[in-house]
Amino acid sequence: MQELLGHYIMLERYFLSEQVAKAVSMDTTLDSSSLTSSVVDDVFFLVKKSIRRSLSSCSVDSTCAVINNACALLEEDYSNVFQQQCKQGFPSGYLDLAQAYNVIQSSLQGSIRLQSSADTEKAKASFLVCLNNIETSIENVETLNQNLAQEIQLNFGSTLSGRDQEKIQSCLAGLKMTANKFRQLSEFGHEQLKSSAIKPRIKPWVDHFLSVNHDIEEEEFACYEVQDPFVQELIGHLDGFMSGFKDSLTPNNYQALIGTLTAQVAQQLEKVVLKTNFSRLGALQLDKEVRALVAFLSAATTWTIRDRLTRLTQIVTLLNLETCAEISEYWGPNASVNNTWRLTPAEVRQILTLR
Repeated sequence: MQELLGHYIMLERYFLSEQVAKAVSMDTTLDSSSLTSSVVDDVFFLVKKSIRRSLSSCSVDSTCAVINNACALLEEDYSNVFQQQCKQGFPSGYLDLAQAYNVIQSSLQGSIRLQSSADTEKAKASFLVCLNNIETSIENVETLNQNLAQEIQLNFGSTLSGRDQEKIQSCLAGLKMTANKFRQLSEFGHEQLKSSAIKPRIKPWVDHFLSVNHDIEEEEFACYEVQDPFVQELIGHLDGFMSGFKDSLTPNNYQALIGTLTAQVAQQLEKVVLKTNFSRLGALQLDKEVRALVAFLSAATTWTIRDRLTRLTQIVTLLNLETCAEISEYWGPNASVNNTWRLTPAEVRQILTLR
């Protein structure tokens, strides 16, 4: 019997490997409205079918072997397809006319070949589909893990010994590890998206802050109230950027994108604020700008993002103190406001010199 089960496991491994390879080679995007490609549903259909066949063997060892084979295949053959796509990165296109001019000049010199706009858009769509495939794969592995625990209990019931239960739990833990590896791959993909699409665009938008005077008196402050010189334009840029991704990403991927976008905006804005001098009204103007930005970004996501803006809001709080003596209300053992400060003492001193 053991020899027969051994042959079955080998056949099951070969069959699953060949079928997954075929699913990968036939991978297509079903239609323009589809967020994922066919490979995700095809591969997980094959994996579930293979594992369920193993349950009919009534052998815990056979079932565990097939589950382990499925995990290895998902982590290697299947995930490698997405890993290679992520390594290619998200095509950023040309961010401005100067960059486009430099690319054309280099092309004329024969150093690189221009990629057509259609090819670039196709590569962008392919990268986003890859991110969605990874995210959907995480959900599928977690669902498979939950369903298998129930199906194993139904098939084996009270016949499971303590040793058999340990084997089953070990295999199911392997599925959790598989899900974690896909999460790492998803994080890598989002890092690629950040470096190619988010950071290069955020910096020039936020750097416009440096051209806006914040060492102002009442007349300029009143003018700023009538016509905002900075934050509404920034919000417009961010809104347009997010709109370009909203219909192309799964909900979780889109929320992760907004989280990354928020962190980058906060980081860049913090840098330019530290290069600026403020009057009392200028600090008040900054407070209005940051509040508008926080409100916009919070409304755009269902995830909590305020923690990504904590340092920035604390900088605004310091700049709006009437006197340096008021710092004791927020900082130190006698503070009346219970805040966890993200700023170091050296940074606090630096910020207070900006007023």
